[in-house]
Amino acid sequence: MNRALLALQGLVLALAAGGAVLPLPAGLVERDYADWFYPALQTRLTSWSNETRVSLFDWLAIFVALLILSLWIRWIRAAIRKRSLRPLLSGLFRTATLAAVIYLWFLVAWGLNYARVPLETVIGYDQGRVSAAALTVLAERATRAVNETFHAGHASGFARDTETPWALVRALHDIEHQLGKPVPTTPSRPKITLLAPFFRASGVDGMHAPFLLETLLNPDLTPPERPAVLAHEWAHLAGYAPEDDASFVGLLAALQADPGSKYSAWLALFHDAVAQLPVSEQRRLIGLLEPGPREDRLAIIKRLQSRSERVSRASWEAYDRYLKAQGVREGVESYSRVIQLVLGSGVLDADGGGQVIKSPASDGLLPATGRNP
Repeated sequence: MNRALLALQGLVLALAAGGAVLPLPAGLVERDYADWFYPALQTRLTSWSNETRVSLFDWLAIFVALLILSLWIRWIRAAIRKRSLRPLLSGLFRTATLAAVIYLWFLVAWGLNYARVPLETVIGYDQGRVSAAALTVLAERATRAVNETFHAGHASGFARDTETPWALVRALHDIEHQLGKPVPTTPSRPKITLLAPFFRASGVDGMHAPFLLETLLNPDLTPPERPAVLAHEWAHLAGYAPEDDASFVGLLAALQADPGSKYSAWLALFHDAVAQLPVSEQRRLIGLLEPGPREDRLAIIKRLQSRSERVSRASWEAYDRYLKAQGVREGVESYSRVIQLVLGSGVLDADGGGQVIKSPASDGLLPATGRNP
């Protein structure tokens, strides 16, 4: 029995090590995991986790932490009683096995989405469209759109932090269809988490909890921020793992949803685009904001002032290492690449008045270059 258990533990460790270092063929991941296994799992797992308003991720993390703590107390006492290192060595091996099980769960439940084909290959990305001049045009466009959509967005209102905005769900499903996703994503109920103090201290807006496929939001988000953040996390839920891909898909979904979501998307796009301009250009465009959007922007800045620089720096450094370990070379810098995706895909009309291009071939936001549904 002990030999069988040791062999099983060794197999688990080997599988986890292989999953961490051996790349899977992107085509295999796309066809068998992203198009078949993951949608089926996501529908069932998210539907189950939606049954409660409580973040199951919180309780899972607490359970694992208490389990490890109690086991190590037992192993340390055994080592002291027996005056031997064997209980500690056994504890290390078992702890590593538990970590391997958790990692394999992560890969199967969601993590293999990092091995999907890049979104650039699906959206007709052209690096030639990306330039400093195009960035300036996009930032100016976002500035106008923020001013133009402010009143309609606020009049329409914004979903509460635990409310599911169904207009945004429908828009996400439309974008998924245009991208060739065969099964629409089951939306996860937005939840408040016990991690809220950490979110506040680190400046994290939200989190996709991959083990039970939940969406956790920072309760301090201002109302105009919530739709764009929720759309981003739902894009993760849909299987777009890299941050730039999730931001791109979430942005398109929010732009196609209700007026509140559209305003939230333009406000987020304004922030991302303007942040990549020279300081003089940033000041010029911020100065063009009308009083309403300016107040919303200042409210976001005030919220972020509650961050702890030490906690924020440590958390982003850890997340940067995590992303790079998953094959995202840019790490946390991938957040800013959403602007390159917007420019390189050509989905937004540089001269329009806040409208999204409708491609005759796809009758949607995206050029007709995606995978077949």
